[in-house]
Amino acid sequence: MDISVVIVSYNVKEFLRGAIESVRRSFAAGHLTGEILVVDNNSSDGSAAMMRAEFPEICLYALDENLGFGRANNLAMRDARGEYMLLLNPDTIVGEDTLRFMIDFMQAHPDAGLAGCKLLNGDGSFQLSCRRGFPTPWASFTKLFGFARMFPSSRVFAQYNLTYLPVDETYEVDALGGAFMMLSQKAYHATRGFDEDYFMYGEDIDLCYRTKQAGLKVYYVHETATIHFKGESTKRSAIDEVNVFYEAMHIFVKKNYGASPLFSMMLRIGILLRTMLALGKKYRGAILLATIDYSMAMLGVLVGCKLVLDRWSGLPAQDYPFALIIPPLIVVSLLAILRAYSDTERRSPRQVILASPAILIGLSSLTYFFKEFPSSRELVIGVTAMTCVFLLLDRLVLRMADRLRWGGNSATNPALRRTLVVGTDAEAVRIARLLRRSQFIRRYEIAGFIDRSLERFHQEILPGVAVVGDMNMLPKIVRENHIAEVIFASDSLPYTEMLGAMQRVSKENLDSRVNFNMVPSASDVLIGKRKIELLSENPEQSLALMPVEYNLQRLSHRAGKRALDLAVSVAALPFLTFSYFVRPAAHKRDRLELWKRVFRGELTLVGVAGADARSYFPKPGVTSLAAVAAPHNLHLQELRAEDIEQFDRYYARNHSIGMDCEIFLKSIFFHHNKNV
Repeated sequence: MDISVVIVSYNVKEFLRGAIESVRRSFAAGHLTGEILVVDNNSSDGSAAMMRAEFPEICLYALDENLGFGRANNLAMRDARGEYMLLLNPDTIVGEDTLRFMIDFMQAHPDAGLAGCKLLNGDGSFQLSCRRGFPTPWASFTKLFGFARMFPSSRVFAQYNLTYLPVDETYEVDALGGAFMMLSQKAYHATRGFDEDYFMYGEDIDLCYRTKQAGLKVYYVHETATIHFKGESTKRSAIDEVNVFYEAMHIFVKKNYGASPLFSMMLRIGILLRTMLALGKKYRGAILLATIDYSMAMLGVLVGCKLVLDRWSGLPAQDYPFALIIPPLIVVSLLAILRAYSDTERRSPRQVILASPAILIGLSSLTYFFKEFPSSRELVIGVTAMTCVFLLLDRLVLRMADRLRWGGNSATNPALRRTLVVGTDAEAVRIARLLRRSQFIRRYEIAGFIDRSLERFHQEILPGVAVVGDMNMLPKIVRENHIAEVIFASDSLPYTEMLGAMQRVSKENLDSRVNFNMVPSASDVLIGKRKIELLSENPEQSLALMPVEYNLQRLSHRAGKRALDLAVSVAALPFLTFSYFVRPAAHKRDRLELWKRVFRGELTLVGVAGADARSYFPKPGVTSLAAVAAPHNLHLQELRAEDIEQFDRYYARNHSIGMDCEIFLKSIFFHHNKNV
């Protein structure tokens, strides 16, 4: 048998399916005999059940506990029968030529114990961790304290990630990344696999170290590549990957270099600093918003004093340091306690509204504990009111900025990401249709198709969507059309061509933020660096992903919705009445009657469109999510009932006042204002 592919998986079911499909295609393209051994580390996402149902012929080790990366690999390697073993991460896609090329390389270099290929990130860029130096005390020090990043071309400072070496040459290295490691039987017998002292991280470097100690070499091979959607398993676990990574580095240094107490202390300090930086990066959105909120609270204090005391310096000068520090600190602390900075609620104005009573109580209590604050109810209410107004404004501004950032440079709708579909076969067309019917939810606008040749150049594949170029033109099209997403239909072209296209786009568009996604063969799942999304013709399957709790069924949401209806209708009615009496017309009378119904509560600004969805919110609306989110060439009446149902469920589940405002404005600016 030529090769045994060992995959250790943890909670990455959809990625695992794609990895297996790519390995099978590589077996067939390289005319290889091989086996796949999958170790499931006690996943909770149904990975083991998926393997039994879809790949019953593959050897599966379904574990009852998470053994860690090294122990799980060793379990399968003991049973591997191939001349070579490939240790492969489940969040990878290998090219059709990759396994054949790597086996040929190993056979041409009998001194090779381990070899790894070029790894690409999900955006097509080079992944530094695929070839590394050993974390010697000096290399560890320079990496931990940032010198390696400051001087990436220096042999002195960049010894860990080897950034001073070219990525498009093949050479011997100290170590490889564990995502793709081809191991000869000779190297396995010399090392007996991974050191099980490591739970996760570090064991790959340790294996390379022991391989070199056995007199064998470790090679980085640049001629073939693999996509690695890095870190997918750790995203789905409770593991603190930062601490685990640097702790593994410490274990390696102590075990193999006998680190001194002084160096151990330095390493611990470096680990603490890197952990703090990593946490700052991870929560930078929450930290930034809290900083903005603090500034808005300070502004609320100043404006509140101006409104109530009729002058900016209404408080004694010596009290202002306290007034501009303590109240904002209380406001931010209360918002944090009420989870206003969580990922799901960070931009929600609703959290500020719910927190306003607590803010009023918190600021009122200052008069009892700090003599610097005057016991004026009017001042406390004024400061609280202005603070809440400014907090609401900063969230609305940030939400609008998010909409514009998501939308890139779309000419038709600034909330949509311009997308290319690579392929023109039936599968590519099916994917494009699904994305077009879900533009509001998934935020994609199909800018065109990419074909393998120019024979069908400018020919429309779907109404309004044509072939805009071939694979050679892809980097130019991405750059000139401000493309944000590229979706590969894997049946349309080999993985090797996908990898090559990703590398070309990445090299020629260094400043772009294009994301690459693919739909594995015989799969309804779109996978990429940023997301996993279900693509299905069956609406029930798609809707099964959504929880049964709907924001629109909550009293607070309905009250806010009614308040918005009243505010807008009160503002609109005088203008409409005046317009009708100045120049009477049938359409103006109908419009006036429409807004009277909104004012009386018989209609709402934004409602649900499907007849089956009235249980979420029984009032019909002036417009709806389905009306504004329909593809530009379709009217609401032309949408399928199941598509309207999906839009209604999404709206009911994610309703917010900001969403209502956005939908209503779109209905005006994009001419989608339809009664439902």
